[in-house]
Amino acid sequence: MKILHVINNLGSGGAEKLIEESVPLINTYPKIEAEVLLLTSYNSVFLENLKSKGVRVEALNLGSIYNPLNIFKIKEKIEKNKYDIVHAHLFPTQYWVAISKMLIKSKKIKFITTEHSTSNRRRRKVYFLLIDRYVYSQYDCIISISNSTQDNLINWINPPQEERTKYKVIENGINLDRFINAIPYQKREIKQEFSEKTKLLCMVGSFTEQKDQQTLIKAMEKLPNSVHLLLLGEGPLQEEKKMLVSKMGLEKRIHFLGFRNDVERILKTVDIVILSSNWEGFGLAALEGMAAGKPVIGSNVPGLRDVIGDQDLLFEVGNEFDLANKIINLLNNEEMYFQKAKQMQRRSENYDIKNMVDKYVEQYFELYNLIN
Repeated sequence: MKILHVINNLGSGGAEKLIEESVPLINTYPKIEAEVLLLTSYNSVFLENLKSKGVRVEALNLGSIYNPLNIFKIKEKIEKNKYDIVHAHLFPTQYWVAISKMLIKSKKIKFITTEHSTSNRRRRKVYFLLIDRYVYSQYDCIISISNSTQDNLINWINPPQEERTKYKVIENGINLDRFINAIPYQKREIKQEFSEKTKLLCMVGSFTEQKDQQTLIKAMEKLPNSVHLLLLGEGPLQEEKKMLVSKMGLEKRIHFLGFRNDVERILKTVDIVILSSNWEGFGLAALEGMAAGKPVIGSNVPGLRDVIGDQDLLFEVGNEFDLANKIINLLNNEEMYFQKAKQMQRRSENYDIKNMVDKYVEQYFELYNLIN
């Protein structure tokens, strides 16, 4: 069975990280060969790592991921290599793959898409409803990464009842061992000015509209000077957030570390992991912090609240006062801190990536058997 995963790029997002972690595992199953097609290799921070694991990766590089010519290149790739399953991730890839399906003569190929978020900008425009409804109708299987993600998608599209059987949920997973067994740094190894008494907060996330580093930055103003914040990730809003930090005079306490290949070691080193988001399909970064044995504080949004599962560790979206209070409560209460950390790590054990990949492979074979 030949499988093609198609995605915009391999930037530092959750869906991209999932490709980098899961496709090599998929290839360990008998009678399966999975490859990856990118619309662009630009900013693909996981590309070399994926290739080093023996995965074949190709990029179209037509200048823009929004270039409609991607449709014809995707069609050409699918027909040339005779894939059995084509698996699309993220917008606009989901659109281009769905349209390419219409142009392909063979009706034996099965098309899957994974929905990675509970919200997106298209859902603010009514005219996108009809387009989305048609695009998703082209897929033979639509997998959501959480129940909240599926509920929001179905509420938006409102597909016919007979089509709803193709909507399924497969929750995300991570390589638990990587985070459980990570070796922590000495805090001064991250920044020379840190001591072991320095309290470190950390957020891993791209600087995009979905993530809400701004609320976390504002919360820092309300915390003691001994508390520092590490922001990991890149994105179009990074400079804007740096300007906010400068305006608030917090440059000495908030540190932008960019993209890192040692996230597991940093998470193992810090005191509290935070995921401040305007919306989330799941919250892989929160799960990674949990697996590293740290208490994780997150925005009270669908998807993320399901992963964290503890009201004490959820704060109101955009409320820096609520967030600051949650942080102070953990830092000032050692018994509560260790209780929550242990609880988080136990909870993370439900999200082993091997279980997730098993479910995807089962779905691939179910579709494959329909055409053979």
